[in-house]
Amino acid sequence: MYLGSKMTEDEIEKTRHRYIGALRPLFLPEDPTGNDIVKYFASLLRIVGMEDKGWDPYLESRGILEDINAILQSEHSGTIFPDKDFTMWRMGLLMYSHIVEMDAPYEVLTNLLRFRLGKGYSPNPYYMFSNSKEKKRFKRSGIYPIQKIKIIKMLSEEAGVPVGDIFDEFYDGNLRNSISHSDYILTEKQFRVRNGTGSVGAYSISLERLNELITKAKLFISTFFGLDNAAREVWGGKKHQAIPYDPVYKGLIEILVDDDDLMCGFKVHWPNNSESVYRRTQEGIDMINCMLDMENSTIEFMVGLYARQPGSFSPLVEKDGVPIYTEIEGTGTIPEWNL
Repeated sequence: MYLGSKMTEDEIEKTRHRYIGALRPLFLPEDPTGNDIVKYFASLLRIVGMEDKGWDPYLESRGILEDINAILQSEHSGTIFPDKDFTMWRMGLLMYSHIVEMDAPYEVLTNLLRFRLGKGYSPNPYYMFSNSKEKKRFKRSGIYPIQKIKIIKMLSEEAGVPVGDIFDEFYDGNLRNSISHSDYILTEKQFRVRNGTGSVGAYSISLERLNELITKAKLFISTFFGLDNAAREVWGGKKHQAIPYDPVYKGLIEILVDDDDLMCGFKVHWPNNSESVYRRTQEGIDMINCMLDMENSTIEFMVGLYARQPGSFSPLVEKDGVPIYTEIEGTGTIPEWNL
């Protein structure tokens, strides 16, 4: 079977480094606090509200892609499949389709761009950029990848980062549609699309071009996953610390981590012995004393009881009282405001 000219290892590495260079400033911004660090964390954590176990499609999407890749890399695949070459292409098409359809990468990148531009956070990050006609259609049928990419490209240009250009390298709307509708045929030299009846509008893509599109889509998603992990690892390294967050109320923010020491949430300690918590794990989402403020594109905190006669330290601490913070998780340490 003619597999076409594959991208060389040098081309792949150059593409990977270009994608990392474009995406890294979003995942690891130089100034994570200027536009409210909680909105940055919300973008990484994909805050949507309370959920129990089994409601995060992002985990399932990663699992599917990892499973398909494991099948392709298996030393037994040659004996399992009667025609491994065709199987490689078919699996590659499934991966491509899944990559371009996944919601999470578009949502995370759009919110990280919004954070960079000071436009706040939203679990529906596209809505504010849609006109009235698009908003009505959105409520009925959602939004297509090409529309999400259009918004990402607009925000990328405004932010001065080349993130939007990445999608031009691998996203092909016609290819996406033909795979989604199973309207294609693989031959030894081409990927052919009937386009319905096949009498009008049929077309083909060379396997060389198809290989490039699939490879770059895989490079994009692996870069996305890698930087997502890198950002969580960097912030996970600050576990067991109480970082000054709110200079008025004197709230201290603690980074919460999972079993791999990757950031999975945060806890704001208030000086009146209350706390606000967001934590996302495979077991679900905990959200305590905080909620989405959709109108203002932010996360709103409930800070507990205000002081009846507040002093100069905080509106939450009585004039003659002392600040009382809750313990840092797993340490027994009571944090202090040291700024």
